[in-house]
Amino acid sequence: MQKITLFFLSLVKIMYAQDGIGVICDHLYTSINIVSKSINNQQNKAGTLLLAARRIFLVFFLFLSSVFYTQKWSPEQIDRLQDKIGSQYIQEGRIHDGIEQTKKAIQLSEEINYTKGRARGYLHMVNFLHSLGKYSEELAYLQKAESLYYTFADDPALVSAFFAAYGKNYQELGLIAKSNESFDKALQEAVKIKDKQRKRKRLHYIYGCKAINFGRIEYSDSMHYYIHKAYKILPRVVEATNLTSYFIENKKNPDSAKFYLDKAEGLLKNSTETFDYLVFNYMSGQYYGSIKNYNKALEFYEKSLNLSIKMNRPKNMMKNYKEMAEIYNLQNNVYKAHEYLQKYTEIRNSFEKGNLIALQTSGKKIIDDEKKQTQELSKKWYIISGLLLGLMILIVLITITYYKKVQKKDQLLRENTTTILHKDLRVRVLEQKVNETFDEIIQLAKENNPEFWGRFQEVYPDFRSKILGINPTLKVSELVLSAYIYLGFNTKDIANYTFKAVQTIKNNKYNLRKRLNIPAQEDLVVWIRNQTDKKNRI
Repeated sequence: MQKITLFFLSLVKIMYAQDGIGVICDHLYTSINIVSKSINNQQNKAGTLLLAARRIFLVFFLFLSSVFYTQKWSPEQIDRLQDKIGSQYIQEGRIHDGIEQTKKAIQLSEEINYTKGRARGYLHMVNFLHSLGKYSEELAYLQKAESLYYTFADDPALVSAFFAAYGKNYQELGLIAKSNESFDKALQEAVKIKDKQRKRKRLHYIYGCKAINFGRIEYSDSMHYYIHKAYKILPRVVEATNLTSYFIENKKNPDSAKFYLDKAEGLLKNSTETFDYLVFNYMSGQYYGSIKNYNKALEFYEKSLNLSIKMNRPKNMMKNYKEMAEIYNLQNNVYKAHEYLQKYTEIRNSFEKGNLIALQTSGKKIIDDEKKQTQELSKKWYIISGLLLGLMILIVLITITYYKKVQKKDQLLRENTTTILHKDLRVRVLEQKVNETFDEIIQLAKENNPEFWGRFQEVYPDFRSKILGINPTLKVSELVLSAYIYLGFNTKDIANYTFKAVQTIKNNKYNLRKRLNIPAQEDLVVWIRNQTDKKNRI
C-alpha cells in the first residue's frame, strides 16, 4: 500500500508543481517516508493507524488528480518541472522513478507542442539510461533529441548538454576519437552559457570526461592536465579521487596518491552526494590494495559495492566485484575469488552484449553522418561546377574516392563486429569449461571419490612429476594429500572428506613436510603451489 501511495504522490508532484501543490506533495512525500520508517520500528503499536493514513492520502491525491489535471501546462511550468528532475533520483537510486517523471514531462511537452521541452526530456532520459548501462536505448533517445536540434540550436546550455551526452555514450563504447570530438563541441557551447554557476558545472563535467578519455588511451600528461582543470574550476571529491588514481596507476607514487585521497576525504565532509561516497570508498580500496593492505582495501570495496547497489549502478558494481576477486585471489582464498569473479563476469557479459548492439548502431550513425557531410559538400560543389566544368570533374572524382572510403569503413566495421562476436563466444565457452572442470575436481575431492586422483592428474598433468621430482619415494596417499592441500582445503576439511581424524591429517601433513624438506617457516599451501607449473592452474 505504501508503494502505491508514493507512486500516485509522485504523479501528483509532477502534475501540480506549478500551483504550489508540488511543494505540499514534497513535504507529504517526505512525511510518509519518515512515518513509515518510524512505524517500521513500532509496527505492533501503530500499524493500523499507518494503513488508514495511507488510504486517506491515496484518496486525497486521486481527488486532486481528477479536479486539476484538465489544465494545459505552459512551457515555463514544464521547464520548472524538468529542473527538478535530475541528480536527486540518481543519487537516491530511484532511477526508474526519474524515468517515469521524465516520460511525463515529455508527454506534457507533446500536448502543447513544446519541442524544446521534449528535447530536454530526451536528454534527461539519456542520463538515466546511461546510469543503468543501457547504451543502446540511450543512443535511441539521443537520436530523438538530435531530430529536434533545430529547435534548441540557440540554447548553449542545451546544445552543450546534447554534445556532452553523445561524448559520454561514445566514451563508454570505446570510440575515444569521436567522444573527444563531441566533448570539444560541447566545450565550445559551454563557454557561451550566461549563468555562471551552470557554466562552471558544465565546464567541470566536460574537463573531467576528457580526462577519462585521455586516461583510456594512456596519454597521462593530457589526462593530468584536464583533471587539474576540472579540479581548479570546481574542487570536488571525484577529481580528487581521479588524481589519486593518476598517482597510483601512472606515477606509482603512493605518497602523492595518499595526499589527494586525504583531500577527497576532506571534501567529502561537505558533500551530500551518495556518488561522492561511492567513488571515495572505491579509490580508497585502490590505494590500500596498491600498498598491499588487503583487508582494509576489502572493507572500502565492500562499502563502495553497497552504495553501487543502492544507487543501481551496475558498472560500479562490476568494478568492485573485479577488484574484490583479485584481492581474494592474492590472499589464496579460492572460493571467494571464484564467487566474485562469477558476479563480475555476469555483469560484464550483460554489458558487452548491450555494448555490441550500441556499437553497431553508433558505427552506422558515424557513417551516416559522414555521408550527410559528403552530400552537403557535394551540393555546394555542384553549384560551382555549373560555372566551372573542370572543377566539377574534380569534385566527382573526390566524391567517388570518398564513397569508396566510406564503404571500406563499413566493411571494416562489419568484419570487426564479426570478430568480436567470435572472440566473445570462444571466451564464454572457455570460461564455462574452466568453471565446470574446477567444480568437478572439488566435488570429487569432497566425496573422497576413487576417481579424484586420476581426474586431478588429467587437469594438472605436471603436478605429479613436479612433486615426485622432489622426492620420488612419495606414496600415492601422500600425493593425494598434496593434491588436497594444493586445492586449498584446510586440515579440518581434509579430515572430514577423507573420514579421518583431524590429528591424523596433522600428522600426515607433518610427515609430508619432512619428506619434501619444506622449511618450518614456509606455508605448506604456498610452497606446493610454487613448485607446480602455474600454467596448469584453473
